[in-house]
Amino acid sequence: MGPLARCARFLGSRSGQGFILYLCFCQLLAAGVGYGFYASNLSWFKEHKSEEKITALQLVDAFVGSYTALRTQLSATNAPVPATFRADSIAAFNKAHGDDSIFDLHWVGFPGREIKTAPLDAATADTIRSFATTSEPKPVTEIRSVNGEPVFRTVYPSLASQQGCVDCHNQLQAGKTTWHLNEVMGAFVIDVPMSAFLRSNLIEAAGLGAAIFLIMATAGLIFALYHHRKSVETETAQLSLAESETRFRDFAEATSDWFWEQDESLRFARFSGDGRSSEITSTADIGKTRHETVKAGVTSDQWAQHDADLAARRPFQNFRFQRMLSNGQLIHVSISGKPVFDARGQFRGYRGSGRDVTKEVAVELELARRVDERTAELRAAQSELIRKERLSALGQLTATMAHELRNPLSAIRNTLFAVKETAANKGIDLERPLTRVERSVARCDRIINDLLDYTRVKELHLAELAPDPWIEEVLSEQRLPAGIELERRLDADCMIAIDPERVRRVLINLIDNAAQAMPEDARERKITVTTALLDDSHCEFAVADTGAGIAADVLPKVFEPLFSTKSFGTGLGLPMVKQIVEQHGGTITITSEIGKGTRVTVRLKQLAQTNKGIAA
Repeated sequence: MGPLARCARFLGSRSGQGFILYLCFCQLLAAGVGYGFYASNLSWFKEHKSEEKITALQLVDAFVGSYTALRTQLSATNAPVPATFRADSIAAFNKAHGDDSIFDLHWVGFPGREIKTAPLDAATADTIRSFATTSEPKPVTEIRSVNGEPVFRTVYPSLASQQGCVDCHNQLQAGKTTWHLNEVMGAFVIDVPMSAFLRSNLIEAAGLGAAIFLIMATAGLIFALYHHRKSVETETAQLSLAESETRFRDFAEATSDWFWEQDESLRFARFSGDGRSSEITSTADIGKTRHETVKAGVTSDQWAQHDADLAARRPFQNFRFQRMLSNGQLIHVSISGKPVFDARGQFRGYRGSGRDVTKEVAVELELARRVDERTAELRAAQSELIRKERLSALGQLTATMAHELRNPLSAIRNTLFAVKETAANKGIDLERPLTRVERSVARCDRIINDLLDYTRVKELHLAELAPDPWIEEVLSEQRLPAGIELERRLDADCMIAIDPERVRRVLINLIDNAAQAMPEDARERKITVTTALLDDSHCEFAVADTGAGIAADVLPKVFEPLFSTKSFGTGLGLPMVKQIVEQHGGTITITSEIGKGTRVTVRLKQLAQTNKGIAA
């Protein structure tokens, strides 16, 4: 392992993470000590320099006061006034020392009333004004920037302490605001450069902080490396031990969830396992046989085979049974075992393993279910294929029949017309037999048309409409036999897309079947047509009658082509109705009860709400 890899491993360890946190603490501590040192030196500088400068300014002020008193005593009117003398003296002092002076001294007058020198800047002017509003003004010290360089500025208030000074100033500023004794007439301003001090202070503070950080970081690194080496040694030993344990456990548990042992009398003596297996293998089963502990999931044949294996002292595999857990969950268990013999060949019991195979059983059941589903789908597809083949054959046969039968039927119609005229001319009454023949010819023609319609699926011509008004219109055109009551209960406020002519045929066929199902001597002859909304996507209409009903063994066959219980008809009415409904994507169901009647329900899809709104 290279140096970079070892470094990365150290930093990723707990010792390395702790060392990083320790470095952060050292940085904070070093920064705090350096800042404290820097702030302490700066405070010391302010305190001592302020005292020095204020003492010097007090001496200058005392000197100027003595000059004022002497000038008054000598009546030296030609001598400069104190303010001018003071300002000129300070200017001469500054000029004599030049730019290398350790400080810069000024005397400035009150803002707007100065004799010689105005305040250096607005801040100084504000400070002098604040002196005037205070009964006992005190010197003010602050750090300011002058020409881009930091300076320590001391502003010392200058008061009119002698009447001679006041009189002199009032003479010079005649006509202006009168000066009074002890008023603030200006201030001494002394600026001490701080660049060198601040730079030196910063270097010393940074050096102190760096030294503290390096000393503490070095000590911490030595300790962290030592701790890391010990941790690596301990971790390596633990990993080796854990790997050995894991290898043994993997070998032992690769094919099982728990282990069990039985004694020579086939009673359970020991279970091993934890977690979920402890719920399956209860200590209450100790001392019991398998017959006493297994209650479900084993057939008599399986028990017989298992008992035969135990009696013959043979190994057994995948003996399955069911077990109820304490939480009520039913699980599937599979066990395997092997007989144990001692050194003398005496049977000492069985040892084996157990597994929870609930998921495997679920997969097997799901696989079986899917196989059953696919088998059912294949059978349905096969039935549909056979139906289509039959329908195709029926279509070919129907087309041939229609062609072969319609020619004779046309000849019969023409002959009937000639026979009618001949009989009428000769005065022979053949009206009834000839009418019977005409009806039979018409019936044959209708049968041919029904067969052709059933075998040739027509393209739908859909139209969007409301079902209730459309059904009402169809019913109003329907003519029922005398004595039959037609009841309407229409309550489907929706829009559907249907082929009106095709669905009209469905409704008329259902009503005709309902009328034919009620004999003339029936106690009640009533047909009820209803509509209803099922949900947001489907609606239905139903035709119910009070006829004799359809037998249970006949009901499954009513949609089979050519099946009919009537003495007349082709047996294509309901199959054609089912074909039309399914072509619309709908379903049709029939329920019937002997002696009470039959109900045929057609379910169709509604149009979407947006389409309903547009159609409205």
